[in-house]
Amino acid sequence: MSNFITNVLKLISGSVAAQSLSILLIPIITRIYNPGDFGIFQLFMSISGILVIVSTFSYQFAIMLPKTEEDAANITAVCVVLVTFTSLLTGVLILLLPDNVDHIFNTPGISRYLPLIPLITFLNGMFFVQNYWLSRKTRFGVIAGSRVSNTLTSKVFQIGFAKWSITPFGLVGGFIAGYVFADLVMLRGIKKDLQVFKKISITKMKEMAILYKKFPLFSSWSSVANTISPQVPAFLLAYFYSTSVVGYFSLANQVVNMPMGIVGSAIGQVFFQKVSEVKNGNGTGDMKVIVKEVYQKLISIGIFPMILLMLLGEQIFTFAFGENWNIAGTYVKILVPWIFLVFLSSPISTLYNVYEKQTVWFIFSIILLGSRVVALVIGGTYGSPEFALALYSFTGIVFWLWNNAYLLGLAGISKKESIKILLKYTTIGLVISIPIILIELISTNFYIIIFAAVVMTVIYYVITLRDDPMFRKMFSTFMVNVRNRN
Repeated sequence: MSNFITNVLKLISGSVAAQSLSILLIPIITRIYNPGDFGIFQLFMSISGILVIVSTFSYQFAIMLPKTEEDAANITAVCVVLVTFTSLLTGVLILLLPDNVDHIFNTPGISRYLPLIPLITFLNGMFFVQNYWLSRKTRFGVIAGSRVSNTLTSKVFQIGFAKWSITPFGLVGGFIAGYVFADLVMLRGIKKDLQVFKKISITKMKEMAILYKKFPLFSSWSSVANTISPQVPAFLLAYFYSTSVVGYFSLANQVVNMPMGIVGSAIGQVFFQKVSEVKNGNGTGDMKVIVKEVYQKLISIGIFPMILLMLLGEQIFTFAFGENWNIAGTYVKILVPWIFLVFLSSPISTLYNVYEKQTVWFIFSIILLGSRVVALVIGGTYGSPEFALALYSFTGIVFWLWNNAYLLGLAGISKKESIKILLKYTTIGLVISIPIILIELISTNFYIIIFAAVVMTVIYYVITLRDDPMFRKMFSTFMVNVRNRN
């Protein structure tokens, strides 16, 4: 478990500075671009995000599984070919789109940026492929460096482009620049593997593609469905309301998922590499113990920030991003329970691949997608954006609760055990948040409220740190690494 902790910290420590700076830069960006610009940008990311998942046919997950480096290299080559083909095909299809596509989907201005979709599909697809190869090689420091490059480059370019024109192109252009630099960083990290990639052959690529055919047959469609699910609001909110509503949703989603993603994606990536080793008999450790510790870690880390957002959503967003973004704070309060459960599920969802339960994942993903579309259509037809998002969040809560229980069950963890862990940290979080609630009732001074929130946050993590040996070990290792760097 010590190697697991070290690898997680490599990803986290490398990303924290960049993500923290990114969070600091978002208030500048929200004061440059308006909600409508963010709405167009969110639609662009939603379209490209879906295509990126399609581009590899989920073969990137198979890169971690072969026992030999030659087989893994051939799977990687299959992914590169598929990403290239998908990007080119996307370019052809965009040329065939009707001129009135903006009017059809109630998204004025989006057609100007569609020609850039093939480029970002290729760049983002290559980012995924290289990510999994480097994970297999346990080069988590390189991955962390690429994430730093992606985040910082994106935000700096988004601010810089505003000097010439304050349009959605600034947001889109910065997004593309981020992936260009991230891919270059990863390519440098893969240079030492050139000898392995020289063993690639068409025959071996076909053999590997057939051997891992479950990934395109089931996992790819599951991934598409799960990618579309969180992107559905962008399209339907634009259709029923406006791109400004999409912009509010985009900021709410981005601000919460950004810090949670630092920890969640880092833990998930190292977790997949660790459990794959254990499953193949190449690693040490008990699967149940590993899964339980990771699940407990995710709850203990994520529960208190979610409680704070439920309590102070509007105040935080108004103060940080300006008066125009108050509504995004309301959206955050609606979405937080669902986002938290996704945060718990995402890192351990790789168990579907480890236990070869892709069929279950596929059925779950399709039903989930259908429920989200129905929820938003009902909400959009009969109510306000808040009502539509409330239905959307509720369906997410129901389905991701089931998903968590099923995944933990695969590892031998009972529902009783998982509920006990969740209730434990929820109770601690609620008790510690009582002073914040009381202060909010008697004072309207934001600075006093936020000071109380910071103090209570420190108290919560101190209690968690003392109560959790693994968390304490992670913190100690992190501090040692910081001291060694200095």
